[in-house]
Amino acid sequence: MSRVVKIGNLKVGGNNPVRIKGMIKTPSAHIKKVIAEARKLEKEGAEAIRVAVREDKDTKLAAVLKKHIDVPIVADVHFHYKLALGAIKEGFDGIRLNPLNISDESQVRKIARLARSFNIPIRVGINSGGFKKEFTHSKALASDMVKRVQRYLKIFQTEGFFDIMVSLKGADVLSTVIANESFSKKFDYPLHLGVTASGPFLEGVVKSSIGIGNLLSGGVGSVLRVSLAAPSFLEVRVAKYILQALNLRRFEPEVICCPTCSRCQVNLINIVDRFKKELEGRDFDKSLRIAIMGCVVNGPGEAYQADIGVAFGEKKAAIFKKDKILGWTDEKRVIADLIKEVEKQEAPTG
Repeated sequence: MSRVVKIGNLKVGGNNPVRIKGMIKTPSAHIKKVIAEARKLEKEGAEAIRVAVREDKDTKLAAVLKKHIDVPIVADVHFHYKLALGAIKEGFDGIRLNPLNISDESQVRKIARLARSFNIPIRVGINSGGFKKEFTHSKALASDMVKRVQRYLKIFQTEGFFDIMVSLKGADVLSTVIANESFSKKFDYPLHLGVTASGPFLEGVVKSSIGIGNLLSGGVGSVLRVSLAAPSFLEVRVAKYILQALNLRRFEPEVICCPTCSRCQVNLINIVDRFKKELEGRDFDKSLRIAIMGCVVNGPGEAYQADIGVAFGEKKAAIFKKDKILGWTDEKRVIADLIKEVEKQEAPTG
């Protein structure tokens, strides 16, 4: 189990839930859009939000954002150590440093001392893209990432600074998994998980789900940020899906459905999409499992195993609660009828 580190009032590590970070993608010059994006991230479920601090004026973003959102704000700093010092003084709740571009020991010591005086944590974050060399295999990259972070941590340790989180992110799944598993065996710092430069949207979702899911299922990781070439709120949504799929956290009722085949006589994909939209914003029991099935092959069985479910025949559908048929519906009425039954359900026991 990792030690506990606090980002503002957010506890990370130990027995705390695996946390979700988001990151602002809007250029800092467009301040109204930055605020709007931050609000959307918070509403989606981001528990901390990271902002790139590229120049002095960006250090003022913490104060601006804190007027509009309640989650902690973390400064993402590269190349210029004085930006980290400025971000700490201007009220950021955490700092991210990259060992591959802020490596001067005297500079790192100054950051550590100031962070300690302000009680601000630091994430030591290393990405495979920071290495200016080619690696022959994933193990070599993972090994180099761990070694570089290990050397960096010694600087903080000599300053008596231990409010640290660590991230080791490769652009491929294997190096990411190997590096984090290796590091977790040697240190108890909370690990921030993610697969960097994961590619286009679908490829990125797959890589992130496999890499992050693999580590979390093995008990490795205290916080995650899914990195996608997509709007930032979708990164948070995918992170929630990963945690919920592993039964680590619950954010909304779980909807299961069949993939459809030629036996399905209704537009099940459309039904599921519309049903999901109906669930949004409703305060239903988050532990509910709801099945929407398209035919009689697996439909009744899946519906029995869910807390509530519907299974279609040709045009009619049976609404089930476990092994009991509650009633019948059809393609036009199914969403309204299923919502009514969901509203009646109590949390499942056992």
